[in-house]
Amino acid sequence: MYAGFIVQYLVELTIKEVRTIQMSFRTFITLFFSILFVTTLTHCGGGDGAPPLTIDPDPSFSLSKFKSSTVGTVYSTQLVGADSDDVMYGGPLSLANRAQIMLGSILVTPRDLILSISDGGAPVVVTGTSYVDTDGNLISFSIQTTGEICEPVTPDQLPDSVMVGDFGILSTLVCNDDTTRERNWRVEDSGGGNIHLIGNTVTKNPIIMSISFTDTTYTIDGGGNIVAYKGVVTHDSGYTLTLESL
Repeated sequence: MYAGFIVQYLVELTIKEVRTIQMSFRTFITLFFSILFVTTLTHCGGGDGAPPLTIDPDPSFSLSKFKSSTVGTVYSTQLVGADSDDVMYGGPLSLANRAQIMLGSILVTPRDLILSISDGGAPVVVTGTSYVDTDGNLISFSIQTTGEICEPVTPDQLPDSVMVGDFGILSTLVCNDDTTRERNWRVEDSGGGNIHLIGNTVTKNPIIMSISFTDTTYTIDGGGNIVAYKGVVTHDSGYTLTLESL
């Protein structure tokens, strides 16, 4: 899926190490499109005043801002993190909507993502686009940098609102690199009046063996704003990559 895109960046590593890192970035970037792009993110920021100190017994947290189709930048953040070899990484992530277009016979909103990650040397830049229909369902996504295309077996999305304890299963993604992504989500109390919206993705190869596991955590305040993000990808080799927002 990402053959060659990171090789120059990692020229000092062995071929085995390069392949491990490539696969980690492959899974991590796919995560952004398979979980983050299930819905569109709102711009990160605070709500109307400080959030409550504790969560009410049964509050509902709106996810409607995730589904904005407004043209322009809708989310941006700076990521930092490290891998299991103690290599430090950092760089910007940005997400923007374009005007609606026809994708086949479906009216969709293209949502472009640009991620640039570096360990202090030349950055790895990855670009891609998800396509979401007028009902907010993920139709497909493509990564221009690598040529990968993934589609859900059944177009779907997260609910408009959630509460602590909610959970669900999303449609499996089928990709043109002969892998599939099985996805689920759950909601936990993160304290301070916020919640953690946690997504899990298991990537499998054609013989149905798990080759990577990815967890993403969005911290959401009472106003429905994303106030923090964290992603962790772990491969069957034991290699782990963690990136989170500043």
